[in-house]
Amino acid sequence: MEPIKKLFTAKVFYEYEGKKSELASLQNQFLQNIPCQIQSHVKVKNRIGSILIVEVTNNNVAHKIKMTSASILKKINNNASLKLDKIKVRIVVQSPIPKRQANKTSISSTARMKKLSKEISDSPLKTYLKKIFKNK
Repeated sequence: MEPIKKLFTAKVFYEYEGKKSELASLQNQFLQNIPCQIQSHVKVKNRIGSILIVEVTNNNVAHKIKMTSASILKKINNNASLKLDKIKVRIVVQSPIPKRQANKTSISSTARMKKLSKEISDSPLKTYLKKIFKNK
């Protein structure tokens, strides 16, 4: 157990936790300085030098942030010891969840399987095929 504790207190994990807490504080400051309507669509992703990288869910939110970036930066710089010069906005496209599953078998293959189930003699395959087509 001791080697694992030493591993987690190592320099790499310490720097990771420091970066994580810095991004969390930047996220809180950023959310306080933007309109309430778009707060749920914005996430502070990283800070590289004096550039703040923000991810948004759609183009409208990105546009609003770009238009108000000067005032947002001014408010953040007044409250924090960081001096940020620019906000870089990335749009993260989320793919929608399909509403229904696509039928992967074609109509012709279904017709052939029905025909096969009628033609073959009594077997486990025939009973299985009949069960499948009763459910559909």
